Amino acid sequence: MPKEPMNKPTFSGPNEALLRKMGGDTKHLLDPARGVYTNRDLNLQTISHIGFDMDYTLAIYKKLPMEQLQYDLTVERLINAHHYPESIRELQYDPSFIIRGLLVDKHTGHLIKINSHNQVWRASFGRRQVLIEDIQAHYQNEKIRLGDPRYASLDTLFAMPEACLFANLVDFFQDRLLRGSNLKPLQITKSDSPCQAVGFDTEKLFNDVRESIDAIHRDGSLKAIITADITTYIEDDPDLPLMLHKFRSSGKKLFLMTNSYWAYTREVMKYLLDNKLQAYPDWQSYFDTVIVGSKKPAFFSDRRPFLQLDTTAPGDGTPLEETVTQLERGQIYQGGNIRDFEDMTGIQGTEVLYVGDHIYGDILRSKKDSLWRTCLIVEELEQEIHGVLRWAFDVEKLSALDSERQETDSAIGRHRALLARMENLSTNPDFNQKGSTALTQEETEELAKTIKNFNFEIDHAKRYLKYLDRMLATHTDELERRFNPYWGRLLKEHNELSRFGAQVAWYACTYTSRASNFLRFSPVHRFKATRDTMNHDAFLSETLSMRQVRQSSGTIPPLM
Repeated sequence: MPKEPMNKPTFSGPNEALLRKMGGDTKHLLDPARGVYTNRDLNLQTISHIGFDMDYTLAIYKKLPMEQLQYDLTVERLINAHHYPESIRELQYDPSFIIRGLLVDKHTGHLIKINSHNQVWRASFGRRQVLIEDIQAHYQNEKIRLGDPRYASLDTLFAMPEACLFANLVDFFQDRLLRGSNLKPLQITKSDSPCQAVGFDTEKLFNDVRESIDAIHRDGSLKAIITADITTYIEDDPDLPLMLHKFRSSGKKLFLMTNSYWAYTREVMKYLLDNKLQAYPDWQSYFDTVIVGSKKPAFFSDRRPFLQLDTTAPGDGTPLEETVTQLERGQIYQGGNIRDFEDMTGIQGTEVLYVGDHIYGDILRSKKDSLWRTCLIVEELEQEIHGVLRWAFDVEKLSALDSERQETDSAIGRHRALLARMENLSTNPDFNQKGSTALTQEETEELAKTIKNFNFEIDHAKRYLKYLDRMLATHTDELERRFNPYWGRLLKEHNELSRFGAQVAWYACTYTSRASNFLRFSPVHRFKATRDTMNHDAFLSETLSMRQVRQSSGTIPPLM
């Protein structure tokens, strides 16, 4: 420990003229929305290998063009392969309607948002918001089990057009039901269908939508359109090659591991990295290992072998017959599994940082089945943080109301405890504790007066508590609607974490809005998590602060 305290450091920056000479957009270097945030301490100095997913991690898709394309192709497949009415082409995609982390209740047709305790707070039927009374009727006594096939998770950005189309089609067939029109292909044919109360088969509807959107990803039709006009659908991030170079220059080995297959991976990575830095002749030279078709999350749990690809063959390449016993730089591999990967690279689990966007495939399974450290890409984090900064006054006001509510509730509890003791003494005037004497007439009168006063204060505080609850509900709803008019904030639900927010907190060591944000940090940076607190910690912190103020004024003795 230093003998004398050090002065707190200050930081200066370049003047405006120098900033202009740097070229490009430098604002994001100071933007908190482009930071890397920490749930679990991560020391990059101990990381020898850094792996990256491709889609929505290295490759950031342009939101509206990409989602509109998926939506339109899915509609076409529903019409051609599942015989949906031609008129569903008129249903419009709304990119503002859906957020990540929602669930589909296939039995009721609801989209629902739950908190970290799996309680349903918001729901829609089609595009119409479900009233709180109806939410309680459906879900108050319903245990939401995420593994139940009744529910489908919408945790990836690829799922956004799927969810909007599902909601649009619920409205479409609900309108047909009310008009007595043909419900094909969603008419209910079984008397024991769980969708009887809805009137048409919402379970089949969701399964058809999901099969259709999976098919356009699987059959190559979506990817063919993207690669033919790649600048329309994928952002060019100038910080991406600089970030990869910075890690490589520090001695770290980089690998690419994506579920996309070779032909598509090659075109996307060429666009992102070819001819960007003179030191790298092509995109493959940034990586020590390239793995395509990795089949995550099975990569972390199964033992599929690595296959080396002959990339001179057309399409997705031809797997060679030789057994892969070593991963060589410059070669392309398909499939594989985590145990063989660690054996062939000679690394231990905690030496690996894996960066991906999929809470289940990239993060949750790697945390459950390995010791790899993780960084979750939450693209929406930029919008979420900018919203908090923009409406900082309202956020602070809400926080102050919540603190006042907790303080009032605690005061009521303390008053009730004292009141119970005084009422006991009042009804037993001769009751003596050790060292005490019976009450005098004056003390008895004073006790009765105090009890009456306490009852009045508690009754007033209870009314005030209801007033604070109404204020909190109103201000919370107003603030939440600014983030998203239907679903509120992505990572929060009222004063608790949303299910998605809780998964980010539980499973991701770090999280950020895009992979290139690591450029802001040294390759040996140590990311430190904030100190964990529980509810009573905040109360104790406030109590100790008040004690310190009173102690400095000499009104109470110091704590021993």
